Amino acid sequence: MGAPNPRFLALVASWGIAAGVAGSFHAMARVPPQAVPLVIAGATAAFTAGVLRPGSLREGMDSLGPRGILAAHLARFVGLYFIWLHARGRLPAEFAERAGWGDVVAASGAAVLLHLLGTRGFPLALRAWNWIGLADLVVAVGTATWLSNTRPGSMAELAALPLALIPLWIVPMLVASHIYLLRAAGERPT
Repeated sequence: MGAPNPRFLALVASWGIAAGVAGSFHAMARVPPQAVPLVIAGATAAFTAGVLRPGSLREGMDSLGPRGILAAHLARFVGLYFIWLHARGRLPAEFAERAGWGDVVAASGAAVLLHLLGTRGFPLALRAWNWIGLADLVVAVGTATWLSNTRPGSMAELAALPLALIPLWIVPMLVASHIYLLRAAGERPT
């Protein structure tokens, strides 16, 4: 593994900028709540397909290697911010507790795995962490969708910057990275 692929980083950064523009215009608040998970699923499916097929996206992910991918998952400590927002009455408890603590667990697992990299126990720990991390993301998106549909406006924080970047940009990349790592380990997520 060498340096991260600059074209891959440029693509990821461009996607982040586009997500930021959408967030600045509160684009997710302007679509029906039922459409939001479809947008997230579409972006996730497209990016995942790209990193699993031979080509520049796969080469970009390969260039990051496990260390770079795990380091990216440290961003999931954002879960602490969810918990803080709930304490301020700005996010529902169900979301803050599920997504917030789930992300903290996933980020903590990534930190532990960075220390285990290259050890005998690393492959098994990596597989377990990937499944836990994927489950957290599914629970977070599911909980946000449920709350958006049953309590309109309760998830408004995720429709505006900076948190709009999470469903529009970060979640699809994190899901794709989990699936990429599982495939590299010889597992096929269903």
